[in-house]
Amino acid sequence: MTNTITQHLSKWAFGVFIAVAGLTQSASAQSVTIDPSGPIVCEGTTLNAVVTGLTGPFSYRWSTGATTPSITATQTGAIRVRVTGFLPNGNRRRVFSPWTAFFVVQTPSAIINPTGPVQVCPGDSAFLQGSGGQTYSYYLWNNGDTTRNTTVNQTGTYELTVYNNFPGCYNFATASVDVEVFDRTFEPKITALSPITVCNRGFVQLAGEPGYSSYSWSTGQTSQNVSILMNGSQAGAVLDTLTVYLTVGINNNQCTFTSASTVLRSIRQTKLLSAYCGNYNLLPTDSIKAEPVLTYLTAPEYEFEFEETTNPGTTWTYTSPNRWCGLSAVTPAIVANSFYNVRVRPVIGGTPYCWGQTCQIGVIPTPGANNSDKSIASAGFASNVFPNPSAEAFRLVLRGIDANENVSVQVADLSGRVVDQFTYDTAAGSADFGNNLNTGVYLVTARQGDLTSVTRIIKTN
Repeated sequence: MTNTITQHLSKWAFGVFIAVAGLTQSASAQSVTIDPSGPIVCEGTTLNAVVTGLTGPFSYRWSTGATTPSITATQTGAIRVRVTGFLPNGNRRRVFSPWTAFFVVQTPSAIINPTGPVQVCPGDSAFLQGSGGQTYSYYLWNNGDTTRNTTVNQTGTYELTVYNNFPGCYNFATASVDVEVFDRTFEPKITALSPITVCNRGFVQLAGEPGYSSYSWSTGQTSQNVSILMNGSQAGAVLDTLTVYLTVGINNNQCTFTSASTVLRSIRQTKLLSAYCGNYNLLPTDSIKAEPVLTYLTAPEYEFEFEETTNPGTTWTYTSPNRWCGLSAVTPAIVANSFYNVRVRPVIGGTPYCWGQTCQIGVIPTPGANNSDKSIASAGFASNVFPNPSAEAFRLVLRGIDANENVSVQVADLSGRVVDQFTYDTAAGSADFGNNLNTGVYLVTARQGDLTSVTRIIKTN
């Protein structure tokens, strides 16, 4: 086989010199060529090895190092492929393609600097710089400019298209950037991430919009999002209020803007008045009253929650249009000879807020209307326990009792569990008890017939 290698130098109109190697074979019908043969191809074009006179299976070896039947054109240069196959008689044969020169026209990539979003102070403009093309590319902005760069002074999305203007390879790429030209009356937005009216004490979470150079809250914080404590520092039945503003800066604080005000409030947690909290001599027909809560919108409703001490975990509520709660209006019914844990919360504009401190009450039977002696005794029936609190024993003295009838006494903890019980000696006029009680709060219930008196005692160390 005789091989003749001839080298040519070609000068193209674009000022690019490429060496072209041509290979001729005078004595063989076996060959491999590259298709397409160039010399100009677009970036991403598939170059295939075309084999003549041989049968497979084939093995490939490109000058790029690839071992596949085809490769993708990515850069300008000369390429060659070697293929190994089989002759009809079964002998293995290796053939080489000519060195083939390719000028690869690169795909444009549109780029806009700055990448955005771009913020512009009132009265200023933004300079947008385009790039990503070749010497043969041209530019087109959606505002009509055909220069590489453009200057804008209106809010909008600006798009740049970079076109290839090369014979045989027409393609393009686009990029866009958002520009916001601020008005002098602009007010940044504050977003509440949690309710802005909270229970005393509580936190309010606020957020500024992203994308500004700086954040300055009227509370002194400088982060985009803030957590503000409403600690109810004002005394009495009042609201703790705080007016919050946010000032933001753009373009490294070349200009700043301040938000509208946001008013935060914390509502006082309420409980029963002291006259009712710890009162163990209430009748089923009595009423209890909550502490007041002053509000900024409307007079609140009050929701009363009840839990019978011998059935913990089971609760029911009654909502009153004012601070009073009539026990006879509560469903399920409040019954005599029982103790209840009671707590209250305000309901403002239909929204309930936090529960206040739990109080305990005791309910005694209503005196019998047909028994004048017991009615009189009920009016004066009372117990006195002293000392209270006590680290040792207590002394119980009952008033208004019938000296001819026994009085039973029970001592129970707040869960309703009876820890001590005895009979009161009406002749002695007093009874000592509780020396062995553990530290805690207890309810002492004295009963004589239909009459009941309840006293809360505290055992200390």
